[in-house]
Amino acid sequence: MTQSLMKGITKSNAISFFLGWLAAQVLSIGGLAVVRTSSSSISQASVQTRSLGALEHSNEHHTFSYAGKHGKSCTTDTVTPFHRYMMEMGRPSRHEHNFTDLPLQDSWLHYFEAYHNHMARFRGKENVVFMEIGVQSGGKIPILRKYFGPGLTYIGLDINPSTKMFETKEDDDFTVHIEIGDSGNPEFLNYIKEKYPHVDIFLDDGGHTMSQQRHSLEHMLPHVQPEGVFMCEDLGTSWSSSFGGVPEGHVGKFDFVSKTMVGLIHQTMGWFVAAAYQGGGGPNTVMRPVHRLKDDTFDLNPESPNGGWWRTIPTQVKHIHYYNQIVAYEKGVTYQAESWRTIGHMIPYKKSGEHEPVNWKSVIQRLDEIFGEGLL
Repeated sequence: MTQSLMKGITKSNAISFFLGWLAAQVLSIGGLAVVRTSSSSISQASVQTRSLGALEHSNEHHTFSYAGKHGKSCTTDTVTPFHRYMMEMGRPSRHEHNFTDLPLQDSWLHYFEAYHNHMARFRGKENVVFMEIGVQSGGKIPILRKYFGPGLTYIGLDINPSTKMFETKEDDDFTVHIEIGDSGNPEFLNYIKEKYPHVDIFLDDGGHTMSQQRHSLEHMLPHVQPEGVFMCEDLGTSWSSSFGGVPEGHVGKFDFVSKTMVGLIHQTMGWFVAAAYQGGGGPNTVMRPVHRLKDDTFDLNPESPNGGWWRTIPTQVKHIHYYNQIVAYEKGVTYQAESWRTIGHMIPYKKSGEHEPVNWKSVIQRLDEIFGEGLL
């Protein structure tokens, strides 16, 4: 870091900035939770996973036409239910004249892969609570109803009172609540958290200003259920001055890191491995507990009643996924500071001369006897 960049940066600010910079190249962090068993053999049932399913890549390139108002085409290796809805309902010649009461949806198609990757596990559940900032024309509501099923409860937050028109009636088979307010106002978000204590999926698609996006992450990520997901889209406004962003900024500039949503995301990737700060370095120290760190270690706003919310990242977040213009925080059971080791022959880290070649046929045969033939 240059001397000019370090001017005026406090020690704790520098820590936060450095960790965010260190993680700037990280696009996805996460893993698999397993449960130990006292049985001498390990069965498939004893391994419990709550992680994401396989990401929806087909490994083939599909070209499809989106015959909307202007006529568009797109090449993708992923086609999700969201893509299928938009492709079908974007055909004016087929539906425009006989489906005039359908709320209009306007989306970037590449967001749908992120949606499906992080929402698919909630499909078909008896109850799923989806909260969104930014209702606009209400077009996402019917998509979500078709995607999740009648167990959907949609809670929309918007500044436009006209969006109250989308609330459901008693004879509808799902539920829509609309709340009017500014997501950049912490008091409004506190009211929402008190009124709706259970949120499985939170999506910020609102006004896209830096104060709105940063406030929603600070207030609503900790509020989302322990097994839920927080998402924020349209991250490109971090470079727009009209939204409070920093034009031509990047994570190597403190002004960008401290003011923008993308800058805050990179800080959270540093907090994700905050235990490394106190561990002294080395592979055996990076997973130490973070409870020794003070609330103001990263000097966000020590006077805020929400001070210390950064702890949500290392203690509640299991994965951070960074897509083009959209980020997803997957909450779950986070790792404990424990290193595991199997039985077997170990080669020292330093040179130790020649060793007998491994008899892989014998090794695999023994593993087949323990786990059964085929894949784990």
